[in-house]
Amino acid sequence: MAFQKPKGTRDFYPEDFAIKQAIFNRLKTIAEKYGFKQVETPAFETLKLLTEKEGEEIKEQIFTLTKRGQEEYGLRFDLTVPLARMFIAKQKQLPKPVKWYYITRMWRYENPQKGRLREFYQFGVEVFGSYKAEADAECIALAIDSLLALGLTKKDFVIKLNNRKLLQGLLYGLGVNKAKTEDIIRIIDKSRKITEKEFTQELKKLKLTDEQIAEIRNIIKIKSINDILKFELNNPASSGLKEIKDVLDILKEYGKDKFVELDLSIARGLAYYTGIVYEAFDKKEKLRSLLAGGRYDNLIKQFGGTPEGATGFALGDTTTELLLKEKALLPVVDINPDYYIAPVNEKLRKEAIKIANKLRKKYKVDLDLMQRNLSRQLDYANAIKAKKTIIVGERDLEKKQVTLRDMLTGKEKKINIDKL
Repeated sequence: MAFQKPKGTRDFYPEDFAIKQAIFNRLKTIAEKYGFKQVETPAFETLKLLTEKEGEEIKEQIFTLTKRGQEEYGLRFDLTVPLARMFIAKQKQLPKPVKWYYITRMWRYENPQKGRLREFYQFGVEVFGSYKAEADAECIALAIDSLLALGLTKKDFVIKLNNRKLLQGLLYGLGVNKAKTEDIIRIIDKSRKITEKEFTQELKKLKLTDEQIAEIRNIIKIKSINDILKFELNNPASSGLKEIKDVLDILKEYGKDKFVELDLSIARGLAYYTGIVYEAFDKKEKLRSLLAGGRYDNLIKQFGGTPEGATGFALGDTTTELLLKEKALLPVVDINPDYYIAPVNEKLRKEAIKIANKLRKKYKVDLDLMQRNLSRQLDYANAIKAKKTIIVGERDLEKKQVTLRDMLTGKEKKINIDKL
C-alpha cells in the first residue's frame, strides 16, 4: 500500500521549494528594509496559552498533542500569541517599539479548501510598545510593499480597512446587548463566506430583532467616512473613526492611501483585536484574503505583562501563491547545476573530484555517483539540466586539459584545467 501525505498538507519538490524560498526572500527583504528583525518560536505551545483569549471557534482548530502527565500542548495556529509570550519574557529589557517579523509554518485543524490548508506558511510582523497610529500605518505600508515586491500592482489587490471600536460603537447604537457584540462581530467576519440567508439565521440565533438585523446589514455595507457620519456616534464609534482617519492620513504620507478602502464588513473574528483591523483581497475577490491584521492593545496585559500597545499582520502563503500563479507572477528559479563533471572511467574519479572541489567555490556542481559510462552520464546531465558538462578524459589530462560541452548547443571545446 502506498502511503499518502496527510490531508491538507503539501510536499515541496526541489523546484516548488525554490519558488517558495524566492517568495520568502522578497518578503524578508521588505521587512528588514522597514527595520524589522526575524524571530522564531517553538512549533507547539501550552494549550493554556493557545486557548486563553482566542474565542471558542479557534479552540476547535488547534492540533493538540497527546497529553503526557500534566503537560498539554498544541501546534501554533498563528504567531501573535507566541510572540506576545516572547515579548513579555524580556519586556523590561527590550527597547520600544519592538519590531519583529517571521516566516514559518502554522497548523489549523479544519476542512481543507482552496487557499486554506491544515499546514501552511505565514509571513508576518508584530510591533510591540506603541499605541500610536504610526505603528498601524507602518504595518499597512509594509503589507502593501510586500505585495508589490511579489510583482502585484494596484490593479491586483486592495486593503480593506475597519476599526473594532467603530464597529462595536455602531452596534451599541442599535441597542445591541454588549455581551453579544463579540458573537455578532464573529458573524460579520464570516459574512463573505456565507449566504445572506445563513447570515440572517446566525444573527437570529442571538435573538436580534428584524430591525437590528437590517441595520447591521446597512452598517457592513458602509464604504465611506461620509456614510459613517450619518450615524449618531457614541464614544467608541467616535474614537474608532478618529483612528481610521489618523491611519489614512499617515498612509497618504507613505504614498499608500490609494491602496486602501474603508469597509465595515471587515471584523477579524479573533477576540483579541481592539482597534484598527484590515484584510487584503485580490481585486475581483475570487480568493480568500491574502493577508490580515490589526491592533490588539489588551493582549500583553491579559497574558501577564505590563500594558503595552501592539499591532501587526500575517500573510498566508497558500492564497498568495494562487494569485501569483493566476497572474503568471511566480518567481522564475534556477536550481540546475552550472557544471556536471563526467570522468570517462573510474580511474579518473579522483581528478573529477578535484575539479568539482575547485569549481564549487563559485558554482553549483554535480558529478557521477554511480560509476556510469560516459554516455549514461551525459544522459543524466541532460536530465538534470546541467548547463555545461566537463568531460575528464585520459588523453586530455596528459595535455592538462578537459573537454567543456555546452549542453544547450552541444558545442564542445578544450580548456586548460588551470583556467577553470
